[in-house]
Amino acid sequence: MITREEAIRRLEEVARKIVELKAALEEGWNEAPSQDPTHAFLEKCGGWEDTRSPEEIIADIYASRTISDRGITLFNEESS
Repeated sequence: MITREEAIRRLEEVARKIVELKAALEEGWNEAPSQDPTHAFLEKCGGWEDTRSPEEIIADIYASRTISDRGITLFNEESS
C-alpha cells in the first residue's frame, strides 16, 4: 500500500506528463522520420529488464502454463 504523499506525488507526475504530451500534440508531435521504430518504441515504453537467462525465462513460462477444460465441445453433451 502506498502513502497518501506517494499517491499525490505520482498523480502530480502523471499530470506533468499529460501537460507535456498536450504541448507536444499542439506543436505537431514532431518525431524524426529517420528514427528506428524499435528505438522509438523503447524510448517511449522502456525496455524489458530481467536478470534471468533466456532458458530460465522459458522454463518459467512453461511452468506457469495450466490445463484448461474450457474450449471446444465436440459433441452436444445435452443429447446423450
